[in-house]
Amino acid sequence: MKNMGNAIKVFLESGTHSQGRGVGFYTKNLAKTLTKLPGISLTDVNPDIVHYPYFDLFYHTLPIKKTKPTIVTIHDVTPLVMSGRYPKGIRGSINLARQWLALQSVSAVITDSENSKTDIERHFRVSKEKINVIPRAADPIYGKAIGEDRQKEVKNKFHLPDKFILTVAGGPNPNKNLPSLAEVTDRLDIPLVIVGRGMLQEIKEPVHPELIDMVRLKVYKHLILPGYVTNEDLSIIYRLASLYVQPSLYEGFGLPLLEAMSTGCLVASSNSGSLPEIYHENAITFNPCKLSSMEKAIKKALSLPLEAKQLQIELAKAKAATFSWQKTAQATLEVYKNVIQATQI
Repeated sequence: MKNMGNAIKVFLESGTHSQGRGVGFYTKNLAKTLTKLPGISLTDVNPDIVHYPYFDLFYHTLPIKKTKPTIVTIHDVTPLVMSGRYPKGIRGSINLARQWLALQSVSAVITDSENSKTDIERHFRVSKEKINVIPRAADPIYGKAIGEDRQKEVKNKFHLPDKFILTVAGGPNPNKNLPSLAEVTDRLDIPLVIVGRGMLQEIKEPVHPELIDMVRLKVYKHLILPGYVTNEDLSIIYRLASLYVQPSLYEGFGLPLLEAMSTGCLVASSNSGSLPEIYHENAITFNPCKLSSMEKAIKKALSLPLEAKQLQIELAKAKAATFSWQKTAQATLEVYKNVIQATQI
């Protein structure tokens, strides 16, 4: 069979939609790790397979007509799961229909979690046999040791207090549940650091309904908003935090939670969506729809005896270590091989 004994030539499409911390991080790390594996060559010259590492629900990013066997990674379908909070509009509805049609003829789908696999199967009617669950991993930098001087430098750089709660959100989207966390930390009188590129401007001139509520409720005065930070600085901020909280109403994966676990930061997490697949009983959990549940979990985490806290952290770090880009890339290569084999039968 062609290519079963030779390197598979793959075009990993890296257009503008694969930029940014989320999808861009995935694309960069996948490409970097795939190139280290035998049996694969990344190229845009006469490839055997085309792999789209992103899938936008409301933009037409996946071609309907395909000249090569095509694989697409769908990280999550949150706007469809929470459709009442994500209005599509006319153009978005048209593009969603185009994406739905384009998806029917792909050779394989890759997604980050079992939870997302179920959602994709339900909303796009893609057969479960075609959907491959391949979790992502944190960047190796989150597991590296950091000296005290460097930690002090980052603490001073971002004007961080001695005690604070941390969360990371790429943007103030409805699923992130940031107003609830802001309200709870305001009640507890604990500074809340929200890392995310778009948060600074949104607090100054809020357009998202959730952040308008935060301003209206005056629960923003205790917030610290560093804006965009590098992976290295973020890995240190995780270590400086008293607690990392993942308050999401829904996530297709939850990379910041995995990063926090990798650094040895104590974590408290929502029990919704795919998040239990990451922490797997190694986090203090809460119902994200109930402020009282979130508040109780945060209080519990912050009052853990030292020995219990250290055990919780070590168990979470051990779980985080089971995720790696080597595993992600190897499993992705197996999908490529299966697609090539299926097209030549």
